[in-house]
Amino acid sequence: MSAMTVGSADARTSATTSEQRAALARAVLARAEQRTGTATWVRRPPAGARDGLADRSEVLEPTSAADARSAPLEVSAARLLPVHATLTGLLPAAGLERGGTLVVGGSTSLVLALLAEASRAGSWAAFVGLPRVGVLAAHELGLDLARLVLVPAPGPDGPTVVAALLDGVDVVVVGDVALTDADRRRLSARARERDAVLVSTTPWPGAHVTLTSQVARWEGLGRGEGRLRARRLTVRGGGRGAAARGWTAEVVVPPPAGATAGTPARPELGDVVPGPWAGRRAG
Repeated sequence: MSAMTVGSADARTSATTSEQRAALARAVLARAEQRTGTATWVRRPPAGARDGLADRSEVLEPTSAADARSAPLEVSAARLLPVHATLTGLLPAAGLERGGTLVVGGSTSLVLALLAEASRAGSWAAFVGLPRVGVLAAHELGLDLARLVLVPAPGPDGPTVVAALLDGVDVVVVGDVALTDADRRRLSARARERDAVLVSTTPWPGAHVTLTSQVARWEGLGRGEGRLRARRLTVRGGGRGAAARGWTAEVVVPPPAGATAGTPARPELGDVVPGPWAGRRAG
């Protein structure tokens, strides 16, 4: 099924069930179509979805100093979105924390891989300001295109678009969007309020976890034959709290077949097992 592509977006009220999130995410996109004239891959909200969406111009009003601070999250299973077993060690809680802000730099493929399990489990994901994100790549890495929203060029309304999608989507990935540091603080506060996951591909002050990757080597080629099938990435991690200690890890994207969420993959000899919470170097 096709992903949804829009030129802008408006908001919805918070929801707790996947059905409500799905209905209201469609309502967000329908409102965007009405405002911008965008019709590509936008589906109408189902019956029962909220018809009159409120103007969310207030979402970027100044917040209190207490709200602007990124308070430590109390992590429980209900607050975690799953990630592939081979990637759990990249994250302190072994999953994507609702209400958290995460930076993933250097690899769009790693971003997609981190979102794949949550998408398969029914979560919605949106990409804002990332026009080069490939739908085929997203599909091959396991994302459900029926729950994928693309806003490649939000324009000057970028802060409001991101805030609106945080109201209606489980995970919002932000790329080349014109944001001030004040906008970023308010959007992180918005993500906490709405129990959404905010992922940035560019530096984001106050992020709970920061992952920076570079290609260590490609895999799949034999002697004079084969094709490139995967990339082995060197990932440097850091952030706040437990993540402040920093670490370096190697992961393979796409993740190898055979390892499922909840079943830790057996590292190969010489692999670096991610993070101080994921174990020691195999040897």
